Amino acid sequence: PHTRNPGTFDNAVLQCIPCSNNSSTSFCPLASLVDIDLNTVPTYSQAVAYPETGDTTDVEDLLLKNMFQISSNARCLIISPLLWTLIVGGVSLFILVFMIVIKECECHQYVKCRKKAKNIFKHTDIIGEGEMWAGGLATFSILVLVSFSYWFSVSFIRRYPLEEVFEPATFACDQSLVNAQFSSGLELLDIPKSEESQPIFDLLDAQIFYLTIELINTGFMCDSIKTQENLSGTKYVSLSNNCTQSVPEAITSITLPVPRHETTVQINMTGPYWIGAIRLCIRGEGQINMSSTLRQLDSCQFYATPNRAIGRLTHIPIVFIKNINVTHALGASDQTLYSGIWIPTFTIVPLSDEEYYVDYGNYLRYMSSLTIIQVMLDERPFFMKNIEQPIVRTAELVFKLLLFTSLCIELFGFLFLIVKLLIAPLLRWIVYLWKKRRGQNDKSNSSNGFTRSSSHSISSYKKDSIQKMEIDQLMALETNPSIFKINQQDKHNKYSTSNIELNSSEINHRF
Repeated sequence: PHTRNPGTFDNAVLQCIPCSNNSSTSFCPLASLVDIDLNTVPTYSQAVAYPETGDTTDVEDLLLKNMFQISSNARCLIISPLLWTLIVGGVSLFILVFMIVIKECECHQYVKCRKKAKNIFKHTDIIGEGEMWAGGLATFSILVLVSFSYWFSVSFIRRYPLEEVFEPATFACDQSLVNAQFSSGLELLDIPKSEESQPIFDLLDAQIFYLTIELINTGFMCDSIKTQENLSGTKYVSLSNNCTQSVPEAITSITLPVPRHETTVQINMTGPYWIGAIRLCIRGEGQINMSSTLRQLDSCQFYATPNRAIGRLTHIPIVFIKNINVTHALGASDQTLYSGIWIPTFTIVPLSDEEYYVDYGNYLRYMSSLTIIQVMLDERPFFMKNIEQPIVRTAELVFKLLLFTSLCIELFGFLFLIVKLLIAPLLRWIVYLWKKRRGQNDKSNSSNGFTRSSSHSISSYKKDSIQKMEIDQLMALETNPSIFKINQQDKHNKYSTSNIELNSSEINHRF
């Protein structure tokens, strides 16, 4: 094991050479001539999983989801319509507050500019139909939101069909967004086909298969290889082939056209050689017929058994299934597109005769000089039908955009209604209570101030009267004592009466 013999003499001796230690890419089974790199003989297939439809297939849901969404992702945040709507709304609110301040402060130098601004905003008001200048400010936010929705819709409808979408969706947070929904199913081939779909079936049935058998790590030469098509019983017909051989790589390749899609092709090899592995490839040319496209066929399968050679008689079945993609048109005047390809299914089969030699004798390994490989081609009686159609078409999208525009206007109108019926009355009530409380405080402060001023004036008047009486008494003593007494009595009565009148007026004022 893990040795190879290239079949060349070294000092008249055939020597075995160790194989590479890189087990992941090295292929060096029993009876190997060379160490094969598996990367040079890969297995590949054109079968791919058909796309699945996303969670949202309604354009209204897509609009609402992408218009009213704010994400923490930086790229999503920059293209968020709601964010820019809030920014424009904030600027509009600042202008609204600024104009209210100008009105309350009675700034005469800005009154004229304020009137012009009000007239402009009234002309842009689509909420109150030109009656509210505040509605004109809100209109700018509506325009921003609606503009984003139009940009999203135009970019979204162009992302169809999927085969023509090569760039990510930069207009949305989800860059895999496409205007397509998919469905798959199996249908019987016996069901009558429509006139539009029949050409793709004709192209598939007429496609010629080219079968390539690569004998890897083998010593078989091209002149020892024959190919045939097996018919019923033991009958067969010979098939021409194109054989190439690479001695350094120990690979012999046989290519032949397959007469029919359902047949058995046999490769006969004579000589005392072994085969380390087989790679089968099926190929076919593509073709286009108006709206029907036949895709090129190219699939390969690698067959090998670890550390064992291929047996003397090997049967390998290959089953074909028609795979047809139906792409519905985006517009009413466009054609439905059909594309088709054959999907081969390579069946894994036993390749080694080791168990036979163990049971009946190892000497039988060298008794036969004929190695046979039979490739059996078959087709399933059903086909895979994949349907691709747009989520939304042009006419429907225009109608949905008009509905969304109306929805935005109604939302802002509803917001104004809430402000008018709930928020504005609440603010007026708060201002009324504040003014009422402030008025009561001012009245109480003014009453206390007036009482203190009245008491102070009366006290000052009494003091002045007493001082005047004292001066008169001194003057009377200097002249005539009798006159002094009379004047003293009169003035005393006068001042007493004045005091009573003052007290009465003070009482009346307080009441």
